[in-house]
Amino acid sequence: MKKLRLILLASLLCLLSLKSNAQYINVVSSSLSNIDAKAANMLYDRLNQMVSLNGIASIDNSNKFLLVPYVTVVSIEPTATAPINYVAELEIALYLVDNNKQLIMAQEILTKKGVADNEKKAIIEAIKSLKARDPKLKKMIVNGKNRIIEYYNTECDNVVKTINTYIEMGMYDEALNELNAIPHIETELDCYKNSIDILSKISAEQQEKSNNNIKNETPDVSWINE
Repeated sequence: MKKLRLILLASLLCLLSLKSNAQYINVVSSSLSNIDAKAANMLYDRLNQMVSLNGIASIDNSNKFLLVPYVTVVSIEPTATAPINYVAELEIALYLVDNNKQLIMAQEILTKKGVADNEKKAIIEAIKSLKARDPKLKKMIVNGKNRIIEYYNTECDNVVKTINTYIEMGMYDEALNELNAIPHIETELDCYKNSIDILSKISAEQQEKSNNNIKNETPDVSWINE
């Protein structure tokens, strides 16, 4: 029993450590309207898994840092075999962005193929071949994380000033959208420590209301393809 308690305690401490050292990125799916909903949901889930595996927490109360996927169906061709199958070739473009500043922090484009007995299933099979542990995706996330840390190391004072200005103007949604995005990487970044007291300037009721507003908002990412 004592050993079990020690294991449970160690697991809890590990989880708390991961949470306190998390960076927050919101994976969006609004850019996937050109593919079937089942395929879009599968890609969304796969990307959330990828984000989690690379030390980032996916959240829904900030739309500043986003992972935005775009899927282009390059081709869907029937095979020459009987019964006929279909081969789908997809181009999956991933952008890690600062949506508030309309800035691309990191990006990667992958080509994937899938085979099935109909076109929709072939697209799903192509998405299934995207692995959350793909080295190219890990490199993209690491590069993005490093740029985010660098941003807060150099711009924290300006970020805090912006948040305080939003609060003074009663723009609580905008203030929390910025505040919630600050990474909780206490060993590498002082900005989170320097900004956490700002929450006391916003009532708990207003925080809940603004966080719900942000959660229900569909971020505009159309600028990426302009």
